[in-house]
Amino acid sequence: MSDKSKSALQEIFKSDETIDIVIIDNLEKAPMMEERLFYVRGDATDEETLLRANLPRAKGVIIFADQITQDNYATKDPLLVDGMTLLVATAITSIHVTAEVINQKHIRLFERVKADEFIPTQEMISHAAVRSLFTHGVTHMYSELISTKYEETMYEIPKQDEWRTYRDAFIDLLNKGATLVADRGDLNINQKLDERIPDDAQLFDICDEETITQINSNTHI
Repeated sequence: MSDKSKSALQEIFKSDETIDIVIIDNLEKAPMMEERLFYVRGDATDEETLLRANLPRAKGVIIFADQITQDNYATKDPLLVDGMTLLVATAITSIHVTAEVINQKHIRLFERVKADEFIPTQEMISHAAVRSLFTHGVTHMYSELISTKYEETMYEIPKQDEWRTYRDAFIDLLNKGATLVADRGDLNINQKLDERIPDDAQLFDICDEETITQINSNTHI
């Protein structure tokens, strides 16, 4: 089991103290022992294995690149590593799937099998390293945005009835101690503040846990 998989588990546990996690792998025994953590040994492309993992009732699935294959072939043949991840993704079609992609060029392959989200790990690491060279301290910002161990992070926020435009949402959230930053993958909120917020918007803000809890408790949708 990779270090990034273990880190992901800890992040999930910190984010939701009631959630159960199921790991699917071919290891002889569970890679770690935690309360609310369950282990299913088997092939993640096999329907029987997925049913034993209670997949139909899952909130979502994260597929990490196979660690052994990645260690041996990621540099020489990233297609082989992503191909194994893709094979697993094709077996899971009914729920939200987030897949680790070694080579960003392969994302189009995952789009064809209807994977929902992609994490191009090598490109993200390279980009952060280069940005830190030209803008010192930028990696600290990245870390704060993606980790629950810092006070402020990114949260999804439901659209409220009184928000007609992005400006309405931006100002309202700002007054409550949060900053509206995106609608789905669109980070250009500040350039279209007077546009109407679509009904299917997926808004994200940055704030601390206390603020998001207070906002959610007063949200009317």
